Amino acid sequence: MFKNPQDIVKDLCVKGFTEQWIADKANISQGSVHKIKKGSIRHPRIDTAQKLETLYFQVVKYS
Repeated sequence: MFKNPQDIVKDLCVKGFTEQWIADKANISQGSVHKIKKGSIRHPRIDTAQKLETLYFQVVKYS
């Protein structure tokens, strides 16, 4: 199942994770996470999107 980065960040926030936690675990800035969540960055770099996707599937797998 493919999710775009904005949906990934929103889903993680709904699950109770903070933007800062997402940023720390994905090794990206909290500002980038916030901008992705709000839609200011619609097409993040591929490595950023991959980091978010990897984190998302780790969280889904263990929750």
